[in-house]
Amino acid sequence: MAEPKKKTAIKPGQQDRRAQEQRFAQAEQACRQLVSLLETMAAAGGLDGSETAAQYLNSTRAYYRRIRNGKVMGPADFTAAAEVCACSRRALAALDPTLSFDDLPQADALRQALRQGDQIIEQMRQIKAGKAG
Repeated sequence: MAEPKKKTAIKPGQQDRRAQEQRFAQAEQACRQLVSLLETMAAAGGLDGSETAAQYLNSTRAYYRRIRNGKVMGPADFTAAAEVCACSRRALAALDPTLSFDDLPQADALRQALRQGDQIIEQMRQIKAGKAG
């Protein structure tokens, strides 16, 4: 006896919702990683030499607090997450304008976190331009 066919049709809006959930998860991960790395560097005194980097860290903290419980659950959280990524990038650029971090032990983690943050910033640009997918 043949098995009944399962419904595989995608409901209207389901694909958009999945893409949005994936975007939110990526933003959440990027923010956590960037904030964690910056806080670790600050605790170790890595930002002591740059007042600008310390100021951007404070801005990063302020935007990060706007994200409810550290979870990106909606468009407002995503906007705050994009700002966290942008401020983190500015803080790191104040420390090393080339963003190579060759003299830091966590250089690979910083570069990876920046790449993730850049993706979030780019997604935010696309959303603002009306091209979000």
